[in-house]
Amino acid sequence: MVELNVFSNFLIAMALGAMVGFEREIAQLKSVAKEFAGLRTFILISLLGAITGYLANVSNSNTLFIVALAGVFFITIAGYTVTSFIYKKVGATTEVAALLVFLFGAMTTTGFRELAIIFTIIVTVVLAIRPILAGFVKKVETAEIYATLELAVISLVILPFLANKSYSPLDIPILTDIIKVMPFFSIETVAQLAVFNPYKIWLMIVFISAISFTGYISIKIVGAEKGLGLTGFLGGLVSSTAVTTSLAQESKRTTAVFRPFVLGVVIASSTMFLRVMLEVLVVNSSLIKFVALPLGVMALTGFIAAFIVWNKEKKEHAKKIDFKSPFALLPAIKFGLFFAFVLFAAKLGQILYGSKGIYLASLLSGLVDVDAITLSMSSLALTGDISSKVAVTAITIAVSSNTIVKGGIAYLFGAREFGLMIIKIFGLILLLGLASTLLL
Repeated sequence: MVELNVFSNFLIAMALGAMVGFEREIAQLKSVAKEFAGLRTFILISLLGAITGYLANVSNSNTLFIVALAGVFFITIAGYTVTSFIYKKVGATTEVAALLVFLFGAMTTTGFRELAIIFTIIVTVVLAIRPILAGFVKKVETAEIYATLELAVISLVILPFLANKSYSPLDIPILTDIIKVMPFFSIETVAQLAVFNPYKIWLMIVFISAISFTGYISIKIVGAEKGLGLTGFLGGLVSSTAVTTSLAQESKRTTAVFRPFVLGVVIASSTMFLRVMLEVLVVNSSLIKFVALPLGVMALTGFIAAFIVWNKEKKEHAKKIDFKSPFALLPAIKFGLFFAFVLFAAKLGQILYGSKGIYLASLLSGLVDVDAITLSMSSLALTGDISSKVAVTAITIAVSSNTIVKGGIAYLFGAREFGLMIIKIFGLILLLGLASTLLL
């Protein structure tokens, strides 16, 4: 049985070499230049790696394996030298693939067979999609490269090092001294304002930037209307506020058209209503029959409005959107500061007027987030602490206040025409949604 297992490893090594070699053979048929290795050579190289790897493993000596690896290396160097001289070839893809195949062959007989199979598939795919990659690279602009690097820096370099901890104004010594002499707030009240979380605030900046970048790529691939519609739907599953901010900024930077941006924002907000309904269904399924009416009306109104905007934009044959840049960090930072301010104001309102009841809490919470109030109200209704009507009304108030905030963001951060149209659509959504609540 052991011998059969060893033999199967050699067969797998040959199959892996054949996979890469077959792809290289096909590539050569489409090229004038001839490579040093084809289907048979790749099979033999992989088999050589498997044999020397197996012998090194059973003999506890790597000498033969190192000699074989050096031999394959020098053969690839010689092959590259000859082909580059004859065909003026500068690429070394086949040569690098040959070295990798040798290593993959060795992996099949040294306990890493599954990894060898995975890596071989990845290498073959990378080799096969060369025309697609080449076409993509030709379309990439310098600004897009810089934008990708900037997004990587703020998300992968800066974000991980920020403290994921909430701070209050008292954590700043100079503010503590100022607050002590101010008659407006007590130290105890200010201590409860621990809402400044550097990580979460910067995460919102990252998300807004990522939404902007995703919208840019989507528009470039499938066009303005479809791209922004897709961006709105996907962004609405996570944060419709971030989508609103991002597209509002773009509407101000792109003065030729504004309706595609309206389309994205309305779809994002309509998707947010569906997301809230899903959260209610998961936490308290018995509540869905009550919340479905107001939120369903809001979502349906939004999607109908989005369809009308899309249809009108299609008929007008608007100019193609031309983003000046796929990435804008400064506007995202401005919104991050605005987000922190709203967090502070909402928390302060809850502290000062929390006794006014659950509706005020829903109103204030909805200014920055609908998920928290949705989950908490659903849970309270499930345990019987509040009635279903109170829970539904509170959730509706939260999504309404959140929609109002997004309307304000659209007006303040976006182009004038963009902001006015968003306010009109959101106003209609709120009117019908709140009216349906009275029917409960």
